[in-house]
Amino acid sequence: MTWCIAGHGKVATALAHRLRARGGSFQHVSARAWSEGIDLPSANSRALFLALPDDALAAAAEALVAHHPTYPVFHCSGATPLSALASVPLSGVWYPMQSFRSPDVPWGQFRIFWENDTLASTLNDWHQALGIPVPGEWATSEQRGAYHLGAVWANNFPNHLAALFQTYQAQTGVTGLEAMFLESVQNALLGDAKTLQTGPALRGDQATMERHLRELPEELRDLYLALSESIQRFHASQS
Repeated sequence: MTWCIAGHGKVATALAHRLRARGGSFQHVSARAWSEGIDLPSANSRALFLALPDDALAAAAEALVAHHPTYPVFHCSGATPLSALASVPLSGVWYPMQSFRSPDVPWGQFRIFWENDTLASTLNDWHQALGIPVPGEWATSEQRGAYHLGAVWANNFPNHLAALFQTYQAQTGVTGLEAMFLESVQNALLGDAKTLQTGPALRGDQATMERHLRELPEELRDLYLALSESIQRFHASQS
């Protein structure tokens, strides 16, 4: 029996890369034409992993069911509930909480969430095929969704703020603030971040904020204002 991966995005590519490197038997398919019976998973699949965009999962599952799959089907989404695969007789979730920027990721060093403990043996075999020494963590769709949202706060938003900071430096010629940026993040995570807040928004220094808004590149003004107002609301609610 062989594993099957559906999709050609970053997660699917990383999974195929990993299995290939370990000499594992797998099939890599596209789900786009399943309704027409094209590029379907092998009937002898050990399990199918849907590494597809979240909004494509339910439709892919429904197209697959018309061909009567007898193997377990898992989706790899953090935000999508298991119910998206309700039409599939044997379904579960395998969600790696990791940013897949390249096919090479540190397998075994990030958390992986599972759902549907009746398929535990399949998922344990899957981890063995991937060479992951530890099992996943069982979580409900609601718990997994909370972790996914937390990962957005921990990864996506800070990265975007860093990108905007770099853009600001490039546009204004300001340099040498990287150490301050890094120290601020480290201190905030190691302590109570709300007690470390400083700046014109906290002080209610409207004149300075208005001057900043005039001086900022136009594409950064809305975010500066939104963040400043958020600081003020947050600290007003804490007092």
